[in-house]
Amino acid sequence: MSHETAGHGPIAWVTAYEESYGPLPGIWFTTTHGTVDEHVLTRYRETGAVVAEWDCAPAPGDDDLSPKRLAR
Repeated sequence: MSHETAGHGPIAWVTAYEESYGPLPGIWFTTTHGTVDEHVLTRYRETGAVVAEWDCAPAPGDDDLSPKRLAR
């Protein structure tokens, strides 16, 4: 059986966060390089939408951490 490991979708808790604390601060839109993604931050400020992307496929070396291998 095959399962999709990547995708994207809206972040459901953003509205609840905003109701309690106000708009998301820029740090929520930081890239893996430590800089704010101004394009995504601007889209959020204009539309209120926050979309996440993910890829849960095994990374190189993940086989070393499999339960069967660790039990040895």
